[in-house]
Amino acid sequence: METSFDFDYLCTLYKTDPEEFEAIRKKIIDDAIKSARESSQRRLRGIQFQVDAKRQIHQNTPYVACMEVSKMMHQSFDELRFRLNGALKQENTTQKAPEPKQQRSVESSENVVVSINTEAKLN
Repeated sequence: METSFDFDYLCTLYKTDPEEFEAIRKKIIDDAIKSARESSQRRLRGIQFQVDAKRQIHQNTPYVACMEVSKMMHQSFDELRFRLNGALKQENTTQKAPEPKQQRSVESSENVVVSINTEAKLN
């Protein structure tokens, strides 16, 4: 996908003609979605719907709208990371498991219990 637009022009347009800016923004997004695999387009439209909803809810506070969209991205990234880590854990179960940690309690001179993690050697 090749996108070609003039950022400075769009910034000026946003300030001078918000309706025209919005039309161009929607076209750029629609073109990007149409250029994706057909099997991904429905999901992309759903994500864009969520983004537009966040922008609408916070239309008077663009910064808050940006933060809400950022939260969505981070949640999606966390889900991907969780799934990838789960896949790696499943793959690594055929390899030697790491040695478990054993926890011991040690009493200090002030009678405060301190927990210490130590590597347990099971071999």
